[in-house]
Amino acid sequence: TIAALGVLNYALYLGLTATALRHLSAGMGAVLASTNPLMLALCAAWLLGERLTALKIVGLLASFAGVVWVMWRRIGPDNEPGAMALVLLAIACLVAGTLLFKRAEPRWDLLVLNGGQLLVAGLTLAVPVLLLEDLGAVRLTGSFLAAQAYLIGAVSWVGMLIWFWLLGHGDATRASAYFFLNPILGIFLGALLLGEPLQARDFAGAAVVAAGIW
Repeated sequence: TIAALGVLNYALYLGLTATALRHLSAGMGAVLASTNPLMLALCAAWLLGERLTALKIVGLLASFAGVVWVMWRRIGPDNEPGAMALVLLAIACLVAGTLLFKRAEPRWDLLVLNGGQLLVAGLTLAVPVLLLEDLGAVRLTGSFLAAQAYLIGAVSWVGMLIWFWLLGHGDATRASAYFFLNPILGIFLGALLLGEPLQARDFAGAAVVAAGIW
């Protein structure tokens, strides 16, 4: 179970997403990533027996509409259809991993569960890396190491531990609704750290997303 979760949640989801984002605008990537809660809600109602009430449907659609509204002007012209399909495939892998987690109801400690997945995913991706990538092109600069440290600590450890904790303490549909926050937090962090401009529609869209999650 841990091996299957590692392949779905990390190797395929993150691997396919990283590959696709080289051929997508950040805005389009955010919109496509926000289809995760919609996909999961339909699958969870069918496979997990979670109740998909009218209020839940309205909340999910409202949050998705808020993301689209905020990100629409950030969708650039260079979005390759193949890359868009790859992101949707990556999301489907994450949804499958979420469903497997809920069906298996693993009782392991979350650190063991997450560490095992990361180990399996690393070994899985080592094969295409060694075959397809030029390892000599890697430069261990300060910015590269800082980015790696953030991805490992904040995303792979803290973020995913929170995700599995949420899944273990409630419906998958409810937990996945927080994915709508990713692009919203992204634009505000972009403004805070990179000086990117914010508009009134960004605040209005964020309010719609928050209301939908609530």
